[in-house]
Amino acid sequence: VSFSTPRGGVEGNGLDIENSVGYSLGNPLEGVSVTLSVNVTGTDPFGDAGSFSLSASRLLRAGGSSATFLGATAANLLDWGVAVDPTYSAYLSHLASIELAGAEVPVQLVAGYGSDITRSTDGSGDIDDGIFAGVGLGVSENLSAGISLTATQVNAGFSYSLPGTPIGATISVLDILDTTDRRTFAASLGYSF
Repeated sequence: VSFSTPRGGVEGNGLDIENSVGYSLGNPLEGVSVTLSVNVTGTDPFGDAGSFSLSASRLLRAGGSSATFLGATAANLLDWGVAVDPTYSAYLSHLASIELAGAEVPVQLVAGYGSDITRSTDGSGDIDDGIFAGVGLGVSENLSAGISLTATQVNAGFSYSLPGTPIGATISVLDILDTTDRRTFAASLGYSF
């Protein structure tokens, strides 16, 4: 469940609530892992809009304390309610660790290309295809921080998993510098098993 404000990054649009449920099959270490999700974006009334998404990942290389994965996602598939165009992305993700203040800290690097990634800087809300990149850092066993970039915006956030539970929370700011006139604050609650 994700809460963001303002809706679509447009000032005065109020709160937006989205819900997503997914299921993963397969193992990316020995074959391909595939995740199918249903995303409900209409909440007033509940369920009046949404879509499906499909993701796949595969281990390319592993050694020592690092691993590199290739992934792809197709989103906004079989949409209902509000019509949205499907989006696609492909990306490389590299997991490693670095020595920091005498401790081993996990790091994730991501780079890719996708449709509807780059928002225009003129405030029009137009979105084009483009590249994206990000870095995540394991701050502690339960806390991580990340920053991501597109050609026009910087996003950052923190994730926290409650110790001993399958519950996690994320807080993020999209377009921190407000270069696209679409700054958005978001909070998500997740449950995985």
